[in-house]
Amino acid sequence: MLLALTATTAAADPLDEFGFGSGAAGVAGARTATARGAEAAHHNPAGVALGVHPELLLGWGYGAMQLEINGRDARVLDVRGTSIGLAVPFTLDDDWTLGTGIALYLPDQFLARLQLIPSNEPHFVLLDNDPHRAVVEPVAAVAYRGKVALGAGASVLANARSNKILFDVGIVGGEKVGAAELDVELPVRLAPLVGLWAQPHPRVRAGLTYRGKLALDLALDILANVQIAGVVTGDVLVSLRASNYFTPARVSGGVAIDVLPDLTLAADVTVNRWSTYPAAADLAVLIALDIAPPLVSSTVPPSAFTDTVDGELGIEYRNRGRRTDVTVRAGGAWRPSPVPPQVGLTSWADGDRLVLTAGGGLTLADWAPILTRPIDFDLALQWHHVAHQLTQKQIDTFPGEAFSSGGNIFHAGLSATVRF
Repeated sequence: MLLALTATTAAADPLDEFGFGSGAAGVAGARTATARGAEAAHHNPAGVALGVHPELLLGWGYGAMQLEINGRDARVLDVRGTSIGLAVPFTLDDDWTLGTGIALYLPDQFLARLQLIPSNEPHFVLLDNDPHRAVVEPVAAVAYRGKVALGAGASVLANARSNKILFDVGIVGGEKVGAAELDVELPVRLAPLVGLWAQPHPRVRAGLTYRGKLALDLALDILANVQIAGVVTGDVLVSLRASNYFTPARVSGGVAIDVLPDLTLAADVTVNRWSTYPAAADLAVLIALDIAPPLVSSTVPPSAFTDTVDGELGIEYRNRGRRTDVTVRAGGAWRPSPVPPQVGLTSWADGDRLVLTAGGGLTLADWAPILTRPIDFDLALQWHHVAHQLTQKQIDTFPGEAFSSGGNIFHAGLSATVRF
């Protein structure tokens, strides 16, 4: 039973899954070389110093998680949340520009969702939990003559660590009694974000970003004092160590080329260090109730995730009108799974993922005196296909525990970018 209760949830930043802003989502996230202003706070911190005016991005997205295990609904919670971005550039002189920004993502249902699913129960280890947490990414950048920019910041997440979780339960004088004492800390963790951007040619832009590893680590020690006179008296200590929202360290490189003045092709390549994913949760139970066994602990094999290389490709066409500009976008991405073959105790479902996207936007470019600055309205639609696969176990050790998995994710997002 303790083996089955032991689990962790692997995950990635929800903004990496679906993009930050519908402009980026429409080109499958291929934004490392082209992001500037508010959306750059997530996609490339260097870009927050490249905007002309202060920008505020507001967006909302919904994802239908139509995933299956053994031909039935996998009960993966649908995704919905709000994106908020801000970038403020400061011109120092004719050569230098500074910029500050922040990227926020707020799920509609919770700020953070802690979920431990039994390791031997088939479930989508990379998709069960990752979209359901808040994202906070403050950044700053400097740009030289609009040709080179460097930015840095951090991704912020809190741990959960108990100083004391104490329960007193029992029966005294024939009456049920109970008391609890709770002291839990949420220490902040930071992962570095670094971005570099350059324009070696008027029609060519290049970008490079690095994101550090980040996770919400659980360290909970729960002590229960049990007193039932004549039946059982003693203590039970439950110690749990686990990791949620694991986001691997990653390096992304991107290039964008203006094939025509109004037609841009962009490509990104990302290396993900999934091999540093921690082992499954450690659970230990110390029982001092004059029953055996007094100590029970879990044993789960290492995760053995493998590093992966993702690829994104996007195309954007802009039709500039007298007062209103129209933009059409499309993109595709390939995201191989880091999950190794599940032949032993664990039953983590996953599959290589194909992502196809489409989107469009309107820019109210010259509406003075009604508007003093351009306003963008963007829409993006995404289809994520998780490859179907049959997972077969070691038949002698785990008979009858094979399972199939796969499915689709449909995501739609709207965003508006206002300049001041």
